[in-house]
This record gives sequence, C-alpha cells and structure tokens, in this order.
Amino acid sequence: MGARKRLLEIFVRRWIRAALDPSLAVDHQRRQVLRAARFLPKVRGVEVSSHRVGDRDALWLAPKDGDRGGALLYLHGGAYVLGSPRTHRNVGSRLARLTGLPVLIPDYRLAPGARCPAALMDARAAWSHLLECGLPPERIAIAGDSAGGGLAVALAQSLAGEIEQPAAVVVFSPWVDLSLAGETIRSLANSDPMLRPEYLAWAARTYLGGRLATDAEASPLFGDFADFPPLLIQAGGREILLDDAIRLATAARATGADVRLELEPTLWHAWQLFAGLLPEAETALARAARFIGERIKPG
Repeated sequence: MGARKRLLEIFVRRWIRAALDPSLAVDHQRRQVLRAARFLPKVRGVEVSSHRVGDRDALWLAPKDGDRGGALLYLHGGAYVLGSPRTHRNVGSRLARLTGLPVLIPDYRLAPGARCPAALMDARAAWSHLLECGLPPERIAIAGDSAGGGLAVALAQSLAGEIEQPAAVVVFSPWVDLSLAGETIRSLANSDPMLRPEYLAWAARTYLGGRLATDAEASPLFGDFADFPPLLIQAGGREILLDDAIRLATAARATGADVRLELEPTLWHAWQLFAGLLPEAETALARAARFIGERIKPG
C-alpha cells in the first residue's frame, strides 16, 4: 500500500469512522462529515449553482462547454441520516467533468426527521424535474454511493414499466439490504476503516421507522429487477457492504439485466469520494464515466 493511501485510510478511520457513531447527536455527525469533505480538492472547469427541485434545494454542476442535452442525477450517501449536496460536490463535479454532462445532486430529506420512503419520493421528484426541464430520459443516467446507491436502485425499480427509463444506473458501494443479512457485514467488520455494523444497524432502524427491513423501497435487493437499466456496480474488497454489491449483481443478472461488477480488493467503502487524493478513485470514476458515455444516446 502506498504512503498516500495509508495516510488517507488513517484519516478515514480516525475522522469519518469516529464521526459515524450512534452515541453522537445526528447534527454532530453531519457537521463532522461536512468538515471532512472540505479537505477534498476543488474541481476546475465545472460551474456550480444552487438549484431548486420542488421544495428541496439541490446543486447543479455543469461542465464548461459540456452537453446540455442530458444529465446525471446523483444521489448522495450518508446512511439516510447525513450527507448533502455539499458533502458530495467533489465526486459530482468530477463526474460532470468526466462525462461532459451536468450533474444534479438533490438535498433529499433525511432521517430521523423524514423516514422511509421520503428519500425515495424526493429522488423521484428530482427525476421528474429533469424530465420537466425537457431532457429525454434516454439521455439521463442515475448514480449514487452507499445509501444513495441503494436509493438509485430503488428509484430505477420504481420507474419499471414506465415509458421513461434512465439510460444507465451507476452505484458505488451500494447499501441495498437494510436487514444487514450480508455475510461481509460481520466478516469484514475489522477490515473496513469507515463503516461499523453497529452504525448501519442504528441508521437502518432510524430510517425505517417501523417498516420491515426487507421492504423493497428501503432495501431494493428484495425488489423487482425486471427491465432494469444497464447497471455498473463498484465496491471495495475490504468493505462490510461488499456482499450487498455481489448480491445486487446476482439479483439483477438473474432477470437478464446488463450488469458490470467491478471489485477493488484493497479498497474500502465509497473510496470514489476521495478522488483528487486517491488515484484509484480517479480511475474508478473514469470507468464509471465511460460506462455512462457508452449508454447515453447522442444528443
């Protein structure tokens, strides 16, 4: 492992993992994660503007001289209890620059203030907003990390059977099973420098608010993958959600979906968020951008 990767892993373990603690107030967790995001380098060549999606705020990240006839809807991670467009501005900006597409990151509602399916409703509203702006669905892709990855899958499932389907879905370290039945939740608990099983268990209870953990709106692994769009899944070999990624690929492939599963054996949860500091993150985002570019129809 290179020196830069070792230092970054220490930062992730001592700052982010420490902040993801159920004993801490949610507001404190959110502030700490936002502070961590400020260490990420700014991205040049992308215009950042505030946007409004219904009654929710959003960020609109537009690459200079980019393609205005399509878009990427990016759903941020944060275990449904934290995160925002600001914490994910770095990854969104890099995807905008790499794909040439503007990226919309909605500030969807979080638990405990808003429980399942509020986040999915807000994600669906963001999708509808892009259509109302005149963008054709075949030129819109959906992406997300962690809980946002699960949300991206749930959104695509909710659109099944409709005429308007996204061109592709891209997910980084997706959390698709809130029942925490994956084997790696336990077997990789000491390997993942970011996530702990106890934190995910608390976040799941907080978001579900009494719903079953196998409800497909919260845990899309148990949903219907019929007519699912082309799907790219990236996950780290050291993360506790590795089994979620593998089972997601298996479930989608079982219905005939076009699925690509990319595993990085030495990396942890949502390493793509550290692009600009971690070369492997930049490589992963470049592959994701190519996947999207191969499936977005020319404008």
